[in-house]
Amino acid sequence: MPLIKINNDVEISYYLESHGNEIVTFLNGSIFNYKQWLPAYVPALRKLSKKKYSILLYDYQGIGQSTPKTDSFSLKGLANELNDLLNALNIEKTHVFGVSKGSMVAQVFTALYPEKVLSVGAYGVVNLLVKERNITREIFSTRLNALMTFEDIFDERINAKNFKPLFRKLYTPAIFQKEYSELKLKERILNWFIERKVYLMLEGTPIKTLYILFNYYINELANEIGFYQQCIEKLKKLKTPFLLMNGTADVITPPQMAQHLVKEIPHAKLKLFDGYQHVSPSLRKKEAMNIMKEYVAVLRSL
Repeated sequence: MPLIKINNDVEISYYLESHGNEIVTFLNGSIFNYKQWLPAYVPALRKLSKKKYSILLYDYQGIGQSTPKTDSFSLKGLANELNDLLNALNIEKTHVFGVSKGSMVAQVFTALYPEKVLSVGAYGVVNLLVKERNITREIFSTRLNALMTFEDIFDERINAKNFKPLFRKLYTPAIFQKEYSELKLKERILNWFIERKVYLMLEGTPIKTLYILFNYYINELANEIGFYQQCIEKLKKLKTPFLLMNGTADVITPPQMAQHLVKEIPHAKLKLFDGYQHVSPSLRKKEAMNIMKEYVAVLRSL
């Protein structure tokens, strides 16, 4: 995956697959690198659109092979980073599709740079204006407490040696609602299968980035609500096509977030998927295919 310099200090790792004239830029969720799109979402888009659209994947600063992060994240900073990347690649306009954190980046980027956005698609929608955001905050507070037991290896990148202990301490409890040591044999086999899938999506990211991101979600994101509200007010005045999607079984970003946001943005459309979880479409091809069917239908209508 090549690197491109977006300013004097930062290089961003990216992947650009050229097909048609229009580009879909995928915006990663949480701590995942660009490989989160490769098992399910990107193949579904290729198949459904018959490779009509070019595809841009990239890693935020601090993720994957991009320059490590030393300061905190911010909504404006993430949007500006995307703008700098598009400028460096000479891309004037793009469709944007984000999941989880990426859905929030898509909203803010569109508000700040509306002339560059052809359409917005999102799954696992983040909305800072509803009380359900406190659920997400509590989840990451638990993860941060677990992460602190790995403080002595914060300077390492996620690799084959340290990944399993990290995953089983931070993510297994969220998946199974109990500690790894409490899992039954069938649950351990399923956990092993998920670990294999997720490893590629986390590989290479500095462990310290997890601390920076979790701390941002817990202690700093609430300070951005005013800025986020301003962005939503700008989105209300735009005509940019918006498709918001969510799983009904999503506990990280509950569907109420998307339901509220679609009322805030009059021209937005909402699609809920019964039983889908927050990360499951990244792992299950059928779920990703169904999500992309809805999204490609919007693209074709433009």
